[in-house]
Amino acid sequence: MDFVIDFIYVGDGDAIIIWGRNPNDADYVFFVDGGNTGNGEKIIEHYTKWIKPNLQQKKAIGFVNSHPHADHINGLIEVVEKLGPEMTFGIYNDPVECITQEHKDRIYQSFVKKEDPDITHLYETFEQVEKLNNLCSKHNIRRYNAYREDINFFNGAFKLLSPSKDYYVNMVQYFTDVDFLKKADFSKKNIPVNGEEENTKPCTIVDEHDDASPENLTSTVIQLIDSSNEKYILTADAGADSFDYMDSEGFDNTNIRFVQLPHHGSRRNVTTKWLTRFSPCYFIASAEGNVKHPRKAVINCIKRNLPNCNVYSTHTSKGTLSCTTNKSVFPDRKWGTASPL
Repeated sequence: MDFVIDFIYVGDGDAIIIWGRNPNDADYVFFVDGGNTGNGEKIIEHYTKWIKPNLQQKKAIGFVNSHPHADHINGLIEVVEKLGPEMTFGIYNDPVECITQEHKDRIYQSFVKKEDPDITHLYETFEQVEKLNNLCSKHNIRRYNAYREDINFFNGAFKLLSPSKDYYVNMVQYFTDVDFLKKADFSKKNIPVNGEEENTKPCTIVDEHDDASPENLTSTVIQLIDSSNEKYILTADAGADSFDYMDSEGFDNTNIRFVQLPHHGSRRNVTTKWLTRFSPCYFIASAEGNVKHPRKAVINCIKRNLPNCNVYSTHTSKGTLSCTTNKSVFPDRKWGTASPL
């Protein structure tokens, strides 16, 4: 199996299309997230122009939702609304399935009373996942749970490294707990960024306390392996705890060509240990290009520890960053070469 992996610029959001091919046999298209509301049309246009006309007669098209935050699921819903009749599979988790009815009722009552913005956010993610559920029913799309033990396709060429079912269910109990959410504060804070420290102490900043939310820690981590046994890892908003779990399950960091920087290149989701543990040829960020995404300290920490590793971001051209694993297998789109940060 070989792949074209397209990172489409949607600001601070993920919109990735994986086009997998077994030559002279079949094509497989995975829409991985879709950015925020309004981004769906851009993703569909990209697919319609650059991928769909070149698909082999035998093909399967579907989607993956890494986790139900707005900058990942909202645009994807728009894609499934338009392309649902062409799709045969969807890969995602529904947190509502992992909690009791009593738990659901308490969340709903707290939402109605507007007791906490984090609870409002949680309930809104429930509603978005329900939209995906309804679209799957409407278009007869087969749904797979996004668990490590359930997703291992094409003899391991496409698989999940995280989460497992147990890991996911345990995390759901945390990020849906009403009392926890009332105490926690996951609001975005405008903390000033010290430009000098970004340059002189980048790894100190990267290694500050990791406060990625439990909901982010349930993000899927996808690994692709091409015909040359090189690996490509898509991390969505996963964090250091997610990667520690991968280590406990025997994560193999050999032959990694690229890794997606989690959470748009935020410093909160990685550590120096994990940047060097991945040790890819290059990192890619799906980012707006502001002071936090991708974070300059993260980029500088990579350069200090992995001097031969480049970092790319979708914001530099506001177009598409693309990787083709075997150019003899796919049509030449005659795109230029991207410039690293």
